[in-house]
Amino acid sequence: MKKNKSKIFGPKKRKQRSTSPENGSAKVRKGKKTVAEVPVHDGAPRPVKALSRDLSLFKRTYRLKKVQKPPLSNPQNPFFKGLQLDDFQVEAVNQLDQGYDCLVAAHTGNGKTLIADYLVHKAMEEGRQIFYTAPIKALSNQKYRDYCRAYGEEKVGLLTGDHQINRQAAIIVMTTEIFRNMLIEKDVPPALSHVVFDEIHYLNDPERGAVWEECLILLPPQVRLLGLSATVPNIDEIASWLGYVHQRPVPVVKYLHRHVPLEHFYYQKDIGLGSASDMIGFWNEMQEPPKDLAEQNNREKRFGRNGLIGMTSHRYLISCLASMELVPVIYFLFSRAGCEQAASDWLGNTFLHPQEEEKVEQSLLEIEEKLGAGLARSTSWKTMRQLLVRGIAFHHAGMPPIVKQAVEEAFGRGVVRVLYATETFAVGINYPVKTVCIDTTTKFDGKSFRVMTGTEYHQMAGRAGRRGMDERGLVIVRADYQYFSEDRFPHWPEKTAEAIRSHFTLSFNSVVNLAVHHTEEQVNKILTHNFKAYQQTRESERARSTMEKLTAEAIPPRCSVQGEDACPTNRQALEKELRKILSKLKTWGQQESKSDRLRRRIELAEERKKELQSRLQDLPKLRCNRQDRLACQQRNSETKSHNRSWRIAEEKIARAQTRIEEISQSYHQMVQFLVEHQYLTADGKMMPRGAALAKLHVEELLVTEWLFEGLLYRVNEVELAALMGGVVMEDGRFEQHIIHGAKNVSENLREGADIFKRVLDMVPPKLPQPHFRLEGCWLMKLLVEAPEWSTFLAMANMAEGDAIAFARRTMDVLRQLSRAVADDENLRKKVGQAQELVARPEVVAGL
Repeated sequence: MKKNKSKIFGPKKRKQRSTSPENGSAKVRKGKKTVAEVPVHDGAPRPVKALSRDLSLFKRTYRLKKVQKPPLSNPQNPFFKGLQLDDFQVEAVNQLDQGYDCLVAAHTGNGKTLIADYLVHKAMEEGRQIFYTAPIKALSNQKYRDYCRAYGEEKVGLLTGDHQINRQAAIIVMTTEIFRNMLIEKDVPPALSHVVFDEIHYLNDPERGAVWEECLILLPPQVRLLGLSATVPNIDEIASWLGYVHQRPVPVVKYLHRHVPLEHFYYQKDIGLGSASDMIGFWNEMQEPPKDLAEQNNREKRFGRNGLIGMTSHRYLISCLASMELVPVIYFLFSRAGCEQAASDWLGNTFLHPQEEEKVEQSLLEIEEKLGAGLARSTSWKTMRQLLVRGIAFHHAGMPPIVKQAVEEAFGRGVVRVLYATETFAVGINYPVKTVCIDTTTKFDGKSFRVMTGTEYHQMAGRAGRRGMDERGLVIVRADYQYFSEDRFPHWPEKTAEAIRSHFTLSFNSVVNLAVHHTEEQVNKILTHNFKAYQQTRESERARSTMEKLTAEAIPPRCSVQGEDACPTNRQALEKELRKILSKLKTWGQQESKSDRLRRRIELAEERKKELQSRLQDLPKLRCNRQDRLACQQRNSETKSHNRSWRIAEEKIARAQTRIEEISQSYHQMVQFLVEHQYLTADGKMMPRGAALAKLHVEELLVTEWLFEGLLYRVNEVELAALMGGVVMEDGRFEQHIIHGAKNVSENLREGADIFKRVLDMVPPKLPQPHFRLEGCWLMKLLVEAPEWSTFLAMANMAEGDAIAFARRTMDVLRQLSRAVADDENLRKKVGQAQELVARPEVVAGL
């Protein structure tokens, strides 16, 4: 019996037919995921050209809306670096010139950084010192190179986990963590006049946001700040908080326009460009079975023999964009492997015109000469170069830093027409393009798949549109029907960025340095004036205001037992539930054979029975006549909204107070712990253990215990590096040979694991917990002993960029340890030797 074809159009998940444009065919293996398999082309690569049908549909649906242009700036505005300043830039500069702090919120590409450059230029003219802090090393390195070109290397310093260059310079570029360490250790130079906080909205980062808070709170009173932020809804709240902390006004300059307006589309190969409602409507239409044979034939002609919606490959979209000269384009994916696969799909093609090839080759030779042997040594540069000569590249965190630097350099020179990148490319580094594409609206956040937030979308979308070159920037999201639901197709222009929330926490390092280097008043300022406490205090104030308004409302008086167990209505409901449970328990008890599931149900019922009996015990036996009950029900109905609002306000006040007290309680618990374990004296003086811990910022408690247990004196240089590898190695899945290797490490490394277990037992659950992985020890030992870099990568099964990051994090902890044991010459030398072992040529390439 033949199956009814109309049944394939059900509401459940459906298979998608995978097809591909004619340039570079892709075959699909049956029974496997649809992954494009690009044949190797021995001949000259072919220019990318869209199928005529796809291109015609793309052109037909490429309809630009009429958008309002941003207001014109005052033609009398001054110039800086050959550019006439916009009104918001002039406003920010004036605030800084008058000695104020300033927060600037504007969309990506609108010129926020020019304000920072002006402040740096002014500091140089006036002979003052200025710090420029950035959230990521790549941005720090870029600003360092920019300022070196502008002012000379002798006037610019760089402080990151990898670099310590010219610490006494007039301009110092650094990661925000480095500045936080200087503040907490009271190591800020007195000549410092201004600090630039680039990407200050990193306050919202769950893992690193506390670093920004500590910096902003501990900023010396004579130092002024310039904060550069994306457009966030509560920038005024942040300014109000900073004004509250430092007892001075903090002006906010906002520019909510875009110099290059954006057009937002979804793209599906069978309907072209459209809105979210177009994509949802198309899906819903295809769920309906064909009305007649003519419609069935039409669907088969349009979508293939089975009439299913075909999967829209990235190749369809990129081919159309290239054919219409809507490049360069950044295509964002949420997968490293996806970036590499998508880029390699084009190996048989080129996005460059023949007359451009010689220029591109010359640019690549210059980049190779500039970056030196470290680039040539990288195992992934050969593959990347094959892509770059075709105008293609990929960029993600798993790449070697020197290869990423080469890609960024090539991108800046106009070599790259299509870049496949993860969302890290959207942070900080300013490389605008004509078009931004996003592969899907969903991403895995480490726990589950979710629709990306408005902040994440606009961070990526902000790269579209080049000022002075494009009238419009294009943002196109590939329509992904694999797990369809309407909430996966948001209308992005209406999705605003999320408000910044505090993620303030304390570390043992923070507590030791606060207790020793800061007065009680300053410590209280940290505990009570952090952004979390400020937000909770404001939340509490708003709730109290609500309660005042509710108090003023005229409402019927409440019954004294309304909502309580003593209310006859509630008591009767509890008694009825208890009778049902007792009846069930009696029935279940009569069964001779009880399954595990039934036993569990009996256990839960017994628990609920005890709870109900406890609640009913000693309750007064109040009685209400029928008239009283009706009056009570009417009164309850009239006051339901009022009572609900009152209850919510009470809960908000209680919750806010609890969260505020948690910070202070955590600090005092940590101080007590440090006193009990001989890090601090009872009166807050630093003991030898505390002095060492104060210099460590990664797993400081565990490393200090290793030091004072004598383990670091007994290990050799390789084992010392291995221990620090175990400290920085993140949790994850390890292959069996790595797990087996970790079980057979040396006796000293096993002792390190035993000490870790003791430290884990002695730290109370609510305090920061230590972290250590023996797998990291085995991998770091392998890294320093492997004869060839490729041997290590193969045995560790790590991406080259991840391996380099692992090694550099280990070197960073060793540098911290070197500071902590500076007075012990022999141990300090051993730490230095361990650093040298980790610093393989491949690891330090590009530093």
